Amino acid sequence: MLHIHLVVIGLVLSALSCTVAAQQEKYPTRPITLILPAAAGTGVDIIGRLGAQKLSEVLGQHVVVENVAGASGVIGVQRATRARADGYTLLFTFNQTITMNPHVVANLPYNPDKDLEPISRFAQSPFVWMVNAQVPAKSFAEFVNYAKSNPAKLAIGVTGYASAAYLGAQLLAAQTGAELLPVNYSGNFSADLQANVVQVSMSPAAQVQALIAGGRVRALAQTGARRMQGLNEIPTVAETVPGMVIDAWYGVWVPKGTPPAVVDQLTAAWRKVAEMPDVAVRLEQLSAVPVGSTAEELRNLTRQEAAMWGRVVKERNLKPSQ
Repeated sequence: MLHIHLVVIGLVLSALSCTVAAQQEKYPTRPITLILPAAAGTGVDIIGRLGAQKLSEVLGQHVVVENVAGASGVIGVQRATRARADGYTLLFTFNQTITMNPHVVANLPYNPDKDLEPISRFAQSPFVWMVNAQVPAKSFAEFVNYAKSNPAKLAIGVTGYASAAYLGAQLLAAQTGAELLPVNYSGNFSADLQANVVQVSMSPAAQVQALIAGGRVRALAQTGARRMQGLNEIPTVAETVPGMVIDAWYGVWVPKGTPPAVVDQLTAAWRKVAEMPDVAVRLEQLSAVPVGSTAEELRNLTRQEAAMWGRVVKERNLKPSQ
């Protein structure tokens, strides 16, 4: 009789285990929140919302977008790291918040490596070095030589000392000796670039056509590893300064501790979104290309890029900003 009871208990426990497993496999069963640590209308917002729309189609659940702007993306990323690690809060952000902020933001309230789990790198886009047309440089090589001969004479507009443009100027100085004068703006400085108030910018590729259309701004080089389709006439920086590559890229993370099965499912879902033909078309319109990496590829990339910026910050003796 005892043996029969034990068998029955075993069957019940087995059934319960299968039920729990089945419930876990049903993820997601309710709407998902996608945190964007940027304001509406920014590249993070536009590309993130595109991803959210398509992700809802793949997962069969509504994806709610939440813009949490401020402090160079710090507030939004922190919100994501403090969310429950259940797969229902995702972070869609750009590489500045993950690979640059840890080196240049004082008292950063999160550690990307310890507090976040990578899902997938969704898309990438180059920056483009541009100068006011009055600058006597028609190529990136001429620009570098002019800046070296006239230290800190050329002002570069930057949107914060944790921005990619500011660190890009520091990388340029470290690798070529060309010193620029950073001028900090709280918002868009395109009008000042066109008016020659500042002479240089390292701006997202999506801004290029509008800036050069009037003839007052000249595009010199794009920062990606290879020439981007649609910008084929603009050479890469690496064609002049070998190895100097700076990409703007967008990726997805979840809070550390999210179940591995959920991480795998989300990675597969985001990679499926990146493979959609209409997504590629829309990204091209935004001067970006889809990537759809594995989680491990994203982890390796972030660590390598973070290490690179760490070396630049140390070499240039930069102090974290408040």
